[in-house]
Amino acid sequence: MNNRARTPLIIAISLIIGIVLGYYIIPSKESKATFVSSSKTALAQKFAYIMDLIEDDYVDEIDFDSISDNFILSFLQQLDPHSTYLTTSQFKTEQESLDGGFEGIGVQYRIIDDTIAVIQPVKGGPSQKAGIMAGDRIVTINDTLWAGKKIDNNDVMQLLKGKKGSKVKLGIKRQGIGKLIAFEVRRDIIPTYSVDYFGMIDSKTGYIRLSQFSQTTSEEVNRALNDLLRRGMKQLVFDLRGNGGGYLEQAYKVADEFLPAGDLIVYTQGRKRDRNDLFATRGGMFEKGKLIILIDELSASASEIVSGAMQDNDRAMIIGRRTFGKGLVQEQKLLPDGSAVRITVSRYHTPSGRSIQRPYISGNPDQYFEDFINRYATMSKGDKDTIAHPDSLKFKTKKGRFVYGGGGIEPDIELPYYNYKKSEFYTQVLRKGLLYKYCFDYVDKHRNIFKKYSDGDDYMQNFNVEQGLYESMIEFAIKNGVKEEIPKGKEKAEIMLLMKAYIAQSLYEDKYYYSIFLKLDDDLQKAIPYFGYIN
Repeated sequence: MNNRARTPLIIAISLIIGIVLGYYIIPSKESKATFVSSSKTALAQKFAYIMDLIEDDYVDEIDFDSISDNFILSFLQQLDPHSTYLTTSQFKTEQESLDGGFEGIGVQYRIIDDTIAVIQPVKGGPSQKAGIMAGDRIVTINDTLWAGKKIDNNDVMQLLKGKKGSKVKLGIKRQGIGKLIAFEVRRDIIPTYSVDYFGMIDSKTGYIRLSQFSQTTSEEVNRALNDLLRRGMKQLVFDLRGNGGGYLEQAYKVADEFLPAGDLIVYTQGRKRDRNDLFATRGGMFEKGKLIILIDELSASASEIVSGAMQDNDRAMIIGRRTFGKGLVQEQKLLPDGSAVRITVSRYHTPSGRSIQRPYISGNPDQYFEDFINRYATMSKGDKDTIAHPDSLKFKTKKGRFVYGGGGIEPDIELPYYNYKKSEFYTQVLRKGLLYKYCFDYVDKHRNIFKKYSDGDDYMQNFNVEQGLYESMIEFAIKNGVKEEIPKGKEKAEIMLLMKAYIAQSLYEDKYYYSIFLKLDDDLQKAIPYFGYIN
């Protein structure tokens, strides 16, 4: 049997036996795997025998790389829903997001009409330095035509990302210029941020929106807190909606900024892991001010650590919808080929002792995620999210309030999934992306009229969507298949405000988009009055 062909599957088998035994070994290409003698040796021999049978007798050629990937993943899925295997490419992509940077040309883009449209070049990034502008269309990449082709985000990322210092040739179509403009962009490290936005909602209320817990999260949150405090913040909305988690260490550091020294933030414990308590230290940046944390059904893992710590220590009011319920801690092991395994080694517990992990059946990950989808569907109909509260899952906060484990963080104030039913017209223009596309195209064709605004602040103060522009958008939507139904009253005002936000996003930084969009955020607007109930 060819050693080169067998190597991926040998690695897979070695890894799985290692999980059973508590170790694993990776053979070289020149030698066969040798397993340490133990009671599990028979299992290793069985796997090796089956592998030989497949190689010698199976009817078709075998792609051992694919088989080994699926083999490892299938084995790990028998343990719990969150132990998993990442291929080399999957690991690289995810790690770039969590590490807070990747190597590329530095543009925000969208695929519009099968063409890569630049929303904004990253400030100070390679594309901005080269002269690429918002509204540019990337037509050719390294002399190959890509406009008009069926292309997705994965294709774009593969084409534009690359090693720092490498070059990529771009052919750019710019509004008002007949010929393509040739650019050569030298790739560099492009920072990614976990704080999507921070700003002041009013003279005393700060707001931070956090998308994940990456390697740079605590530094980003500290910078945001420092800026908001300098601007007079007395109370804070910390938005963890849609935040699926990340690094446990970063969750601990963020929580530490809100709690006084000595407060327990979280503890972890597993069959082979002793209990590990993490306590708040001195000098948190926002230990005293009023705090509201927004959560929803997509807040998970590290988000639940932070919100659970705040709830159990009676430090914040938790508002929104019950979180996902991921209370398992994985350790990551990098394999020699660049792939990785994540094995659940412990459970995390909130200060009161709650395990937030919702129930699961080992070996049935599909059911685990189907349960979540069904729950999500129920909430989307406007039904209240409910969960049983047996006494066995009842715990007390520091001040003696009852809280419950076994299924995510349950908010102190539950908000419905929908505030009101939008009209079919409004729903369709949002779902089909027509509202955004109209605003992007409008800016692209009329950039000259926005030159009178000196910057985003000037635009925000002096630009408003007028009736003629609104009616033009309605006509555009109808031509693109949306049923004629002219929104009025509250919906009309909301659409016009959203148009202003999308235009701002195409012209300036995201912060101007968010400063408008937050006015339309139903959960946020409902949450703010609850500051009046916090002592």
